[in-house]
Amino acid sequence: MHFYESEWSVPLDSLVPAVREINAFARTLGKPVTFPIEVRCAAADDIPLSTANGSDRGYIAAHVFWGTPYDEYFSGLWSIVREFEGRPHWGKVHAETAETLAPRYPEWDRFQSARCRADSEGRFTNSYLDRVLGPVG
Repeated sequence: MHFYESEWSVPLDSLVPAVREINAFARTLGKPVTFPIEVRCAAADDIPLSTANGSDRGYIAAHVFWGTPYDEYFSGLWSIVREFEGRPHWGKVHAETAETLAPRYPEWDRFQSARCRADSEGRFTNSYLDRVLGPVG
C-alpha cells in the first residue's frame, strides 16, 4: 500500500487537545479522511534535532493514499500542530523551513555549529537540507 505521510511531535500534554482539533478539522473537509491517524508517545532525549529533544512528546501521523490530493488535509493538520509547538518528522511530508524550525529546537545552534565544523564547505547539502536547515555556516 502506497501513501503520503506527515508526522509531527507535540509536547505530551498537548497530544489529546491536538488530536481533538485535528478530528474537528477533518469533519469540516467535506470528504472522508480514509486513513486513520496514528498516535504514539516517546520519552525526551538529548539529541539536538530529535523531535523529542528536551521533552516527552506525543506523535501524530496522518496518511493519505497515493494519488489522493493531500494539500488541504495536510495544510490544516500543519496549522493545528504548529499551534502546539509541533516538530515535523524530518523524512515525511511537511513544508517547514529553517526559519520556522529553529525556534522549536532548543539545541538548534549547537547542531548548526557541529554541522559547520563537519561540512564547512557545504558539500553534503541539497535543496531539502538548505530549506529545512538553512545554508551551512
